[in-house]
Amino acid sequence: MIKFLAKVCLLAMVISFIPSTGLPAEPSPDEIKMFASQFKVRDPNIVKNIAKSLKKKYGITDLTKERIIDVLAKKYNTSVEKLQKLGPIMFNIGTLAPANTPWIKDAIDTVIPFLTWESRGTMTSRIYPGGTMGEDADILRKMRLGELQGCGCTAQGVMNAAPELSVLTLPFLFDNYNQVDCVLDGMRKDIESVFEKHGYILVGLIHTGFFYMFAKNDVTSLELMKKQKVMTWFGNVESTFLNELGIKPIPIAVTDVVSSLQTGITNFTISPPVWLIGVQGFVYVKYFIEPPVFYSPAAIFLDKKQIDTISKKYPPGLADDITAIFVDFMKTYEPEWRSDIASFEKQSLEAFKKSGIKEIRFSDTDLNTMKADAKKTWEKLSVNVYPKELLDKVIRQRDKCSSPR
Repeated sequence: MIKFLAKVCLLAMVISFIPSTGLPAEPSPDEIKMFASQFKVRDPNIVKNIAKSLKKKYGITDLTKERIIDVLAKKYNTSVEKLQKLGPIMFNIGTLAPANTPWIKDAIDTVIPFLTWESRGTMTSRIYPGGTMGEDADILRKMRLGELQGCGCTAQGVMNAAPELSVLTLPFLFDNYNQVDCVLDGMRKDIESVFEKHGYILVGLIHTGFFYMFAKNDVTSLELMKKQKVMTWFGNVESTFLNELGIKPIPIAVTDVVSSLQTGITNFTISPPVWLIGVQGFVYVKYFIEPPVFYSPAAIFLDKKQIDTISKKYPPGLADDITAIFVDFMKTYEPEWRSDIASFEKQSLEAFKKSGIKEIRFSDTDLNTMKADAKKTWEKLSVNVYPKELLDKVIRQRDKCSSPR
């Protein structure tokens, strides 16, 4: 018994010398209020999660007074003033996303103010919206040339940068955003690894949205669809699927989608409704067809080589730590950003109906035919676009969170 008590006392003494990290302090009402108003984050749970994450990771006691860069300056044995004199770490990001849409609004209202505030101006981002830097492929080329550091890419850019992620855009793979979010969150490390393999740092993973079929003519069946001038601009997945349906689509550059509808070069497109509103393409269609065909992710990612080049100007490791601020914040804020895009999509479809664009639904027979051809597309592309194992993993993850649309 005496020996047992002696061991207990010794263990207690050892434990007493182990530093206690403790739990991060709960954000105060003032900290919550500041984050909600300063960065326009509406969801109180997300505000709280952001604040708790910062306090835990950086050991900040009062978020209203101390900022992340203050902690990093101490870590690198320098001062904020000296870092400010070096000039800001600027992430120039090109995107096809039209201005005044959730993709841009959330970035300008929330993400950029957060980066600028927490870094006291030593880091910020400039967004080039609406295709001013060209299509996704042009943006990726400018990243390689050092003219841009990042892309707010649609699925086209994602597939160009990391072809294996084409698996996320397969026809009729997802029924709803619950399934999508389950896959994006549950496979986040897998997706990050794919980007990393190709030389990119994944910052944010949001939605472009679901793609619906839009037509100028009253296309009420698959047979009538085959008689339309169907465009393809979404890449290999879309063109392969249309070929499986027996359709020979007309290739169109994404920047020419609207003009091709306007001039009659094409009269049928598969597009995200939010994007079609943003570029005013909806005025040239009269019908949309339920259900949607594709899901399209959107991703904000940086060129690792560009970050390595930037880092030479700063204390070794600082640029990586500052980039991590960007990544960490985005992971926490993503649910609200995704929700904004999904809500805007729903509002867009309602706006279409109010403007006179009619909703069509194919027969179950036609839909079953399309879904069967979709699965042929899944298998065909698994030969040389993405590993079959990746597709299987996506399906398993999706099926964990299935619910009706």
